[in-house]
Amino acid sequence: MAEHNPAECGVMIDTATTVDRDDAVWIEPHRDGFDVWIHIARAADHVRTGGPTDTEARQRVHTRYRSDHTRHMLPAPVVEAASLTPDRPNDTFAVHLAVDTAGRVLDAELGPGRLTRAWTMTHAEAATAANDPAHPLHATLALALRFAHTMLAARRNAGALAFYDLLSGFATNEEGQIVRLDSGERNSGYIIVQEFMIAANAQIAAWAVREDLPILFRNHRLAAVAGDPAELRDELDALAAAGDGAAFETLRARMKMVSRAATYGPTVHGHHGLNLPVYTHATSPIRRYPDLVTQRILLAAALGRPSPYSPDALADAAAHVNDTLDAERRAKAEFFKQRAQAETARHAEAADFATLPYKQFARVLQYAVERGDAPAGLAADTARRLDARELQLREFASVYLYGSGEFAALRERMNRRLADEPQQAQSVLNVYLQDRLGGPVSNETNVHWTVEAEPAFEGPLFSAQVALVYGDTRVESPKRLQRNKKDARNQAALALAAQLADLPDLSVDAAAKPRVEVQRKLLVDGSVNPAEAVQIYAARGVVEGLAWDFSVDGPSHERVFTCVGEGRLRATGETVAAEGSGPTKQAAKTAASVELRVLIEAGLALGETGDRSPA
Repeated sequence: MAEHNPAECGVMIDTATTVDRDDAVWIEPHRDGFDVWIHIARAADHVRTGGPTDTEARQRVHTRYRSDHTRHMLPAPVVEAASLTPDRPNDTFAVHLAVDTAGRVLDAELGPGRLTRAWTMTHAEAATAANDPAHPLHATLALALRFAHTMLAARRNAGALAFYDLLSGFATNEEGQIVRLDSGERNSGYIIVQEFMIAANAQIAAWAVREDLPILFRNHRLAAVAGDPAELRDELDALAAAGDGAAFETLRARMKMVSRAATYGPTVHGHHGLNLPVYTHATSPIRRYPDLVTQRILLAAALGRPSPYSPDALADAAAHVNDTLDAERRAKAEFFKQRAQAETARHAEAADFATLPYKQFARVLQYAVERGDAPAGLAADTARRLDARELQLREFASVYLYGSGEFAALRERMNRRLADEPQQAQSVLNVYLQDRLGGPVSNETNVHWTVEAEPAFEGPLFSAQVALVYGDTRVESPKRLQRNKKDARNQAALALAAQLADLPDLSVDAAAKPRVEVQRKLLVDGSVNPAEAVQIYAARGVVEGLAWDFSVDGPSHERVFTCVGEGRLRATGETVAAEGSGPTKQAAKTAASVELRVLIEAGLALGETGDRSPA
């Protein structure tokens, strides 16, 4: 490429149908890092604050894209005048960043800029250019992709829920929700745009904070039950490696259920979805009203002028935008809910279930189960999908737990299938709990397991019992005995699932032969840690019915676990119990074990040799 001024160059990467181009990016190598420019269209130059166009834009809040038309926030002549174009000089608001190889921003300059040399590309074209050495813009876009991956890695290392799976077409958005990418975005060009824009918005917000300049910050808080973003990211990575699209959809629904919408405001509250202390939206002033408001404030500050918004006016603008977006979300949810119900009812009447894509079939099946009225042929097609291993957990559990009428024979088959594959029973219990709780299940408060060795029988033998707790209700399985803990848990879960579904209990116990009593040394060596010592006493039959019960209290960052250990001394029938607390379950169990061990050994009436002395 001929000599050029990098500060006035830019590549505009958008969809093929975009007409409102409001950002362009450029990058050059800088020592061992990057010199980055993000140019933003100067929409504020074309929309007078408080004028008719501004009033209309404030009411619309943002551009709305539909499959058959686009409802622009700004009038067409303003969009054309404000948009960046490659065939003319463009006044811009420019963000210039110096970034090192670890993704740390070393310096940031903001202010009026100029774009005199520009190119337009689709996401796919940018991805191709980044990988084609013969392309004129290869060096720039290859470096842009390297920068994007550097910034993505830095955000992930900092704990952000940042994820792209271009093969399956899933990614996370700013709020940590899983979204489906359009076909034209399933390439590295999309990642370039996303990471450049996040970097620009983050640095604009940070600059405003340093200057003590109120703008419309973008604030986001996670729901308390959302889970650790790092753990969610690991789960996403595992699903991507497995290529499990159905599991993606399940996790997507779960994260949507517990997510909160980000909001705009003149004060800073942090952005948890991006794991950033401060963030804003400033890179799309043609398409989003908050970006236009913020650009006016930034331009005034860069030119040494006062903000065009008083604190009250800025707060009022934020409240209006938040209220409008919230109303849109609620209206959209209701629209799609009604459309889905109408579509489901239509498919249910059509009775041609075998031709339905799985997502539509699942809706029809759920609709029929909830109504308790299955149309002719639906049970047969559900059985067909079960035999073909197409029936997914959610639908399996719905029919198994709640099906009636036409589903009776199928439920009996499902019960036998579950007995053959008892490892699936715990997942069925999880679905049952989700239905009762209306949201995510906590393995600490909603699922209580008791798994212990059974020393009264020959060979290794373990018992397991599970209880589900929701509200004031507690349901529990019978105790099941197996040769290992995993099988014991599976059989206990199978027994409880059948109980909840009101189906025959097909769970089984392993064959067990009572152990022949032998005289043995009872006292555990003092060097053995308390929790292990108590378990040894249980294995030796000194204490029977040993059970551990855990509870947790306090906020997620400062949890306090309480453990209660309880058993019965075999020799006297006396109950012994102790309680302990700690920051982890293991610490609480250890604390309880210290006291419980003392009680057990005091009750043994030991002689000097450690053998039981005559009573």
